[in-house]
Amino acid sequence: MSGGRRTVVMSPQTRLARSRPAAGRRWRKPPLEVHESERAGRLYRAQRRHAVGTVGLLVVLVFGLPPLLGLFAAAGQLRLFGVPLSWAALVLVPFPSMVLLAWRQSRRAESLERRR
Repeated sequence: MSGGRRTVVMSPQTRLARSRPAAGRRWRKPPLEVHESERAGRLYRAQRRHAVGTVGLLVVLVFGLPPLLGLFAAAGQLRLFGVPLSWAALVLVPFPSMVLLAWRQSRRAESLERRR
């Protein structure tokens, strides 16, 4: 090791960023007008109502499928490509259903925004 002086190497963008004075306060979003605030509240409540229904369907799907398959013991005996049908159903049914539920929820939220 040499006894020379160490130099700091930095990007020109870093120098510019360090030379700017730091803003002393955080950015705050501007307040909404009264009519915009009421509209946003109605829209939020309507979207939340639809979301609760979607989450309810998801809970029924995720927690209802295993007991339903348990009722049909024959599903454990049938095989699909060497895998028991009950296992295949636990993998192949929930995930496409979740994608469809997410798509449906997104469409409903967008339609509410367009209408209101």
